[in-house]
Amino acid sequence: MAILRAGPDTQGRPVSCANDTSSLNWPWQYINTVTKVINTHIGCVSTPNGSVPDVETTITNNSNVETATGNFSISSSGTSNHATTVDIGFEFAYQATQSFDIKITYNGSASSTGVIDSSSNIIFSDSETGGGASGFPSLSGSVTRTLPASVVPASYSATLDVSIGIEFPADICTPSSESANASATLSVEFL
Repeated sequence: MAILRAGPDTQGRPVSCANDTSSLNWPWQYINTVTKVINTHIGCVSTPNGSVPDVETTITNNSNVETATGNFSISSSGTSNHATTVDIGFEFAYQATQSFDIKITYNGSASSTGVIDSSSNIIFSDSETGGGASGFPSLSGSVTRTLPASVVPASYSATLDVSIGIEFPADICTPSSESANASATLSVEFL
């Protein structure tokens, strides 16, 4: 496939050469993002109106420029005794003289040993759809996208968000012994 401009953008945003992952001089690159939010029930706090659950929140957010030497995938998982969110995604910019196809396969799952909160969900979306797909306690599928030729850098992105929460126990002052588990995988195939 002919290339309009090879190599990464000088301002840190990778600009790849269509679906050609074979170049050693100007490798095909993407931004890989993984965010985890872990809410841990640690006991209770006394207030003038009585005790309320106490939750400690840990957020990790990693975003890296990765090199693809062919098909690639992103996976992450997390667990807590109250609420777990795993959000994974990728984004790339490209320039190409003709359109090309990619296939994105998504697989998200959530499980719990406790009573699941009604706000729990799994959502896949990409820059080509308005709403994407959703389901719970699992969501899997694939989409094939035709990315159009572009003289200026065009972009494509996809995300998979898995969120699960469980209700607090009757004794809110004793940390929950239940678990809320979330896992997510996105795989990209160049067609």
